[in-house]
Amino acid sequence: MYEQKPSLAKRLLHGLLAFDRIDHSIQVEAVPLTCLGLPQAFHLARVAVVADVHLPDHLVAVPRLLRCLILQRPDAIFLPGDLTNSYTDFDAIGLQQLARELVKIAPCFAVPGNHELRLGREPRYRQILTEAGVHYMCDSYADWHKDGATLRLYGMGRRRPHRLAVTGQPTIVLAHRPEYMDYYREAGWELVISGHAHGGHVRVGDHSLFAPDQGFLPRYTHGVYQEGSTRMVVSRGLGNSSIPWRVNNPPHLPMLILSAKQI
Repeated sequence: MYEQKPSLAKRLLHGLLAFDRIDHSIQVEAVPLTCLGLPQAFHLARVAVVADVHLPDHLVAVPRLLRCLILQRPDAIFLPGDLTNSYTDFDAIGLQQLARELVKIAPCFAVPGNHELRLGREPRYRQILTEAGVHYMCDSYADWHKDGATLRLYGMGRRRPHRLAVTGQPTIVLAHRPEYMDYYREAGWELVISGHAHGGHVRVGDHSLFAPDQGFLPRYTHGVYQEGSTRMVVSRGLGNSSIPWRVNNPPHLPMLILSAKQI
């Protein structure tokens, strides 16, 4: 597998991360979500969203993250991309160790982020996660089995969002980039789990300063957004990449609490 090396400029940016490379505490946030058509076996299921870890430059040491997840007792773990950092060498060992520990806690479902899709790294990323037992999706789907029932999950990789097959269940999609919300709405996706924005880096109340691919005063950085029939949950993530600091913006672990909505 051929992998390009990050540019000198990106390596210099990566070096700045050393100034914020301490073991931060994690803000755990409960996010209740009602879903029409959710199988009863998944009612009150707990889902941890582990986004934007950016190994090897995580703001939260992996042992701390794992301890936090164990305490939360998730029924599943969603990994909506950017577990690695394309501004430095690919951290294969760190990714292997993280993936092997995560699957011991709960079934894991992952998609690639922009840092995995760069520099020819996606095939290796896919291989490491699947060998560890993670359900990997890239413009594909995977089934989550619980108590004899099945919930189909979808994962966006490179393709433009499109309508998915009607199954009688909620359309739940892992899609790394929140700035595509208009496309998600047009596709009729009901629930999208995203990251990428890093919480806007600098937060003043509910307002954010800057997010990748959204620029200054970004629209989608944290929490739940509803447009039409589409809801999108955006994690602030657990690490940094191009901008090495956060202000009023601690590492973030959303805990989705799914509940069945009655017709």
